[in-house]
Amino acid sequence: MAKKDVALIEGMGSNPENHLVQKSRPLFALWRSDLTLSEFKILDVYLSRINSHEPERRVVRFEKAELEKLLGVVKINISELRERMKHLLGNVVEVPVPEDDETCIFRLITLFTMVVCSRDENDTWQISLECSQKAMRYFFNIENLGYLRYKLRCVIGLTSRYSYVMFLYLESNRIRKSWEVDIAELKQVLNCEAEASYKQFKVFNDKILKRCHKELTEKTECQYSYETVKKGRRVAAIRFTLETLPPLDVEDPDQYTIDNFNAENDPLAFLAAALSPSGDGDSEFTKEQMQEIFTILVTIPDDKLPLCREDGIEFRRYHYLAEKYALMNRVHAQKPIKNRYAYFLKMVKSDTATT
Repeated sequence: MAKKDVALIEGMGSNPENHLVQKSRPLFALWRSDLTLSEFKILDVYLSRINSHEPERRVVRFEKAELEKLLGVVKINISELRERMKHLLGNVVEVPVPEDDETCIFRLITLFTMVVCSRDENDTWQISLECSQKAMRYFFNIENLGYLRYKLRCVIGLTSRYSYVMFLYLESNRIRKSWEVDIAELKQVLNCEAEASYKQFKVFNDKILKRCHKELTEKTECQYSYETVKKGRRVAAIRFTLETLPPLDVEDPDQYTIDNFNAENDPLAFLAAALSPSGDGDSEFTKEQMQEIFTILVTIPDDKLPLCREDGIEFRRYHYLAEKYALMNRVHAQKPIKNRYAYFLKMVKSDTATT
């Protein structure tokens, strides 16, 4: 990429589908938005092209043929392209609000602020896409927000919005390897709880769970199994089990990824993001409390830290804290914890080598 292109990133490499999508957790929370499957895919293409540490270069350009492939159409005309892009730009989404912000009831933004369609010197249609100013915090420098990473090719071929959301849900829980989720909660994730016929588990299983499993295991690297958990005769929950994947590799040397980020430059700020109530990067603990947690964290043996796709001890410590924090929140939901910091500190100390 030429340095003079300070505000434009073209399609990189010979096969853009080999790029990694690096998506902040607040953007993952858009599963309940009105974004269509095609718009989710456009968002992923955008995320796979940007340098997440260069917010001044937030315009991404891709060819019309790429868009047609994303939309699953042979050819798209100008009027249809214009309407689709109007919908993408006009789609207002809700992003998480920090739990400690008592003044904010909800937060709405638009993801993109500009689309330009033009022809190059070879008469090839080019579409340039630019994210909005307010959305930049969810696109750039996202280490402190927590994030998901997956190969773009895993989602390009999906034909069901349910499969797409299921893929993100499974990948976001990969650190757990095996877990149970209540049927009602799973239907909320997939945004299908309003469908009356899905109250019958057999219908929900046949039309959603089985179809998602078939498409994901055939088209993506997300290999998993699921089984029912019953209470009496009623199916109350689903147990998912994910197969272990090797570390993600960057197949295109031109792509700048989060792997280039050195978490050790600011370990406290990086690790504090794992303890964020709403996933927006603002920890509920103070800097002094984080320092005490850190002094204990570094004494925990490596074999008690979760394995994850990101290389480096700081990433493993980040996911360890996120896992413990999620566990504390589940306990708190059942019975309020009076002193959350003391409780969390005790959880971490229980894994130290000296106990």
